[in-house]
Amino acid sequence: MSQSGADTAAYVELKGINKHFKDYHASKDVNITIPRGKLVALLGPSGSGKTTILRMIAGLENPDSGEIWIDGRKVNNIPGSERGIGFVFQSYALFRYMTVYDNIAFGLRIKKRPEEEIKNRVKELLSLISCEGLEKRYPSQLSGGQRQRVAFARALAPNPQLLLLDEPFAAIDAKVRLELRTWLKEMITRLRITSIFVTHDQDEAIEVADEIIVTNQGRVEQAGTPRELYMHPATSFVAKFIGNSIEVKNFEQFRFFEKSGKDTVAIVRPEHVRVFKKGESVQYSRSVEEAVVEDIIFRGSSLEIRVRLHGNLISSSRSITDPMIEIGETVDVFIYTLFLVDGDSITLVRNQSLKEESVFI
Repeated sequence: MSQSGADTAAYVELKGINKHFKDYHASKDVNITIPRGKLVALLGPSGSGKTTILRMIAGLENPDSGEIWIDGRKVNNIPGSERGIGFVFQSYALFRYMTVYDNIAFGLRIKKRPEEEIKNRVKELLSLISCEGLEKRYPSQLSGGQRQRVAFARALAPNPQLLLLDEPFAAIDAKVRLELRTWLKEMITRLRITSIFVTHDQDEAIEVADEIIVTNQGRVEQAGTPRELYMHPATSFVAKFIGNSIEVKNFEQFRFFEKSGKDTVAIVRPEHVRVFKKGESVQYSRSVEEAVVEDIIFRGSSLEIRVRLHGNLISSSRSITDPMIEIGETVDVFIYTLFLVDGDSITLVRNQSLKEESVFI
């Protein structure tokens, strides 16, 4: 994941990390390189090992084997309090009986900083998180979004060189969560502080992170930019996990897709599929197949159309401004591309008719 140049040199490295909890192997030979100044997401389903990795970097857990390096220093035997880390928890973890001011000042007071320095730093951070005038309030008097911003400010107060965030938006309602995603990315970009956040929400990771590390069953499946993972999945798990992907059977029955190896599995995403109402102009009409609409889900700016094709329930997105389609209606379906997974090999194949007709999609 690292790149050349001082600004993007490796800042955090995990080398051959293994971690057990009794008989449970939570981290399996984990090797990670995180560049300086990047906002990196640890993404995976529940139980995939992402939080264990974060807690080991923070010094809250110790690996059974392997090495953890931060800024060129091996930190395995260094307490978390001496690693220069700020930590933001999903439950805010603010002190309920302290004001906003005292919560933010807490870490500085532990370090016995002068009160005038603390005052200036708290004022600076209140401005950074757009919470000026709230310093005398208690956490119970704040909204969820404000509480998470204060938790962010408290973690930043001692000027950490590394910021760790564990599901930072999990306890916040959907609308505020979207606002905080944008806000967090802007803050990290402005501060240029190396940051790692844990999430199971791929939309969150793709929108916010510079780079994503996908974990599964204790292993790192793939690491790269959101675009790299989306366009070029390296493993079957990543191909299925990233995007609203589904595995399809009998893919060789789809028009203009050739049969591959007998163990080959096909994966399709909604953006690979178009659904047309009968009578709509279709440039590649000889390539479409008929299907019946089984379900329609309103997504706000679009509709998710679900159709049954060769035994597979396949989704496609359709604009709400397009002619209306109803459940039970017979429609035309065109599949542009498929991911074909054969063991460790993953290939993106195009519908043969696109090549023959030189149609640009």
